[in-house]
Amino acid sequence: MEPHQAVRRSLGVFLVWLVLISALITILLLLIGVSIWLAIPISIIMSTLMSVFAYQKMELKIIKKVNANALSPGSYPQFENLVEGLCVAHGFRHPNLFVISDSAPNMMMVGRNSSLGNLITTTGLLEKVNRVELEGLITHELSRTRNRLALLDSTTAVFVARPLFLMPSLSRWLTNKIFAPWAVAETDLQAVRLTRYPTALASALGSLNVDGREPKSNPKFCRHLWINPPPNPLVISGFNTNDRIAALSEL
Repeated sequence: MEPHQAVRRSLGVFLVWLVLISALITILLLLIGVSIWLAIPISIIMSTLMSVFAYQKMELKIIKKVNANALSPGSYPQFENLVEGLCVAHGFRHPNLFVISDSAPNMMMVGRNSSLGNLITTTGLLEKVNRVELEGLITHELSRTRNRLALLDSTTAVFVARPLFLMPSLSRWLTNKIFAPWAVAETDLQAVRLTRYPTALASALGSLNVDGREPKSNPKFCRHLWINPPPNPLVISGFNTNDRIAALSEL
């Protein structure tokens, strides 16, 4: 998926949310007797403020929900050095680093744009994969900021999946319209073009998939953000892990 496509789809999700909230507020104001000429401007102002606030806080909301904490400098030097080296070598903006104290191996990128990335990893992942595999996983997640898939993932989580968590079928139907099915696999390809070692990413994904454990703090509305999505996410955002491994193994 091209960056402009992801941005356009993210904007579409945001605008639909804004319109729906505005309509709901208008209806509530009309029910309590406010005139339509007053209800419409009030609802527009209120819905705009609410939506902008929700957008600005969506990263923090996800980070809090998965129980991630800012990484203390020097606590995982190999991870920190790899992130820094990859950013310098390939021109990525350095993300904020977070860690989840959890033995289940997984990683995600949360962010609004390429300069506001938040790379989250579990302690289980850092203890499980080797250096080359870790490099492949990090490069994939950094590539999500460059192609804006992290933006689309995060926007969809907060403005579609979370409000519709009681209607999983509707959430999956809507998000199937939002995501290109090949977007995640294409991000894998973008990452291995940089590392020039597809076997490392395939091996890392295979290791995570075989392990199969889920992080303890793992709400359904943001499960699709994980590099190895656990079962039953509310958002189906692309190829499953087995398909990705098979594709990478043929490169």
